[in-house]
Amino acid sequence: MLQTEALEMVILGSVFEDPSLAREVMATVTIDMFRQPWNRNLYRMMAWLEKNNHPVNYTNISTYFAKDMGKIGGVEYLLKVIGSVVSVSEIRENMKLLAELDARRKLSQLIEQTRALIDDPAAGRFDEILDTFEQKALEIRPKVCQENKSGDRIRTWFENLLLRKQNPSLAFGVLTGWDPLDRMTLGFQRSNLIVIGARTSMGKSAFANEIKVRASSLGNKVADFSLEMTIEQIYNRMASTMCGIPLQAIRIGNLTDFQIGLIADKLDEFAKIPIDDSRGVTTEYITSEMRRMKRQEGLDLVVVDYLQEISETAEQNDNGGSALHRVCQKLRAAAKDCDCAVIGLSQVKQDVDSRANKRPMVSDLSGSAAIAAVADDILLLYRDEYYNPETSDQGILEVNVAKQRNGPTGIVKLKYDKDTQKITV
Repeated sequence: MLQTEALEMVILGSVFEDPSLAREVMATVTIDMFRQPWNRNLYRMMAWLEKNNHPVNYTNISTYFAKDMGKIGGVEYLLKVIGSVVSVSEIRENMKLLAELDARRKLSQLIEQTRALIDDPAAGRFDEILDTFEQKALEIRPKVCQENKSGDRIRTWFENLLLRKQNPSLAFGVLTGWDPLDRMTLGFQRSNLIVIGARTSMGKSAFANEIKVRASSLGNKVADFSLEMTIEQIYNRMASTMCGIPLQAIRIGNLTDFQIGLIADKLDEFAKIPIDDSRGVTTEYITSEMRRMKRQEGLDLVVVDYLQEISETAEQNDNGGSALHRVCQKLRAAAKDCDCAVIGLSQVKQDVDSRANKRPMVSDLSGSAAIAAVADDILLLYRDEYYNPETSDQGILEVNVAKQRNGPTGIVKLKYDKDTQKITV
């Protein structure tokens, strides 16, 4: 066990030396960081005094906790703590060191717990064990070591504001190249979960496919997790969109030599987008892969097709939307951890087809409450020509930005080619 008793004493003693430090110390170090029982109990007493607006000093400790002095080693130990301080100038470095030692201890415990799970075949899937380890390891990082003071954050925010003033493009996330949509959303923002919903045959997969192709062409690192389509089906669609060749012709191989050449020229671009078409994967698998990609190659955009296909272990008292809510929460947390945008495709209920106005609403999403609560942005797609062949909106894809946590909502109309699934302005 890492020995911290002397360090604990110096931190506590610094507060007696300078009671004005009490609030900062109580807000920075926590009781579980203290390993020595007397120090832990003394911290608890000092925290009570601070909370109740009493100065932290020898008199108040011995007065308010006269009956509990034995829990801190008596007056003799209290005087030893008070006398342990030479200077309070190193208090912040001491708190940082204590937090780091505590983090090392917790990491050691986590490693032992994980080793036991690895050795137990009944403990669960390996990807779940790995993702749990990664998440808990991130939680262990000592917060006191981070730049988290209000003043630092304000300065960082203002510096970023000045940078955006000098270079407005810094305000944009992952752009699509569809200017009307990009102007409304400022691109898909990092750390955000964006949900795209539509009924079958509306162009949901084509829309997501084009987004990842466009994002990759602009230099973004993109990853695709396809739980619905196979990798061959995805490549067929990418070739159709990128080369302007009817999808049906690619599916049956009815291609000219010229068209084959067009596709061959795009193979390097295909290779830039890693595609995982594994079936029955868990959220833990996806988020673990995201973190691996972020470490190894970088990651700007992730597409998951689609949310309702992700496996999620049932928990006690689950209702219909609980599992999906956890899926969305985990994906959003991973988006923040990896500093990337995550796009999740979602089904829309069949009830929409029985309405006069078949344009989907947020409440039509399968598991709508779970999605609406977690998603930063929700885009709903609609093509009127699918339901009304005589409509004047032939070849029009309506993109309804139905929710945008930090921006406006509204409808953007794009052009949609049914044969190639190409989407343009």
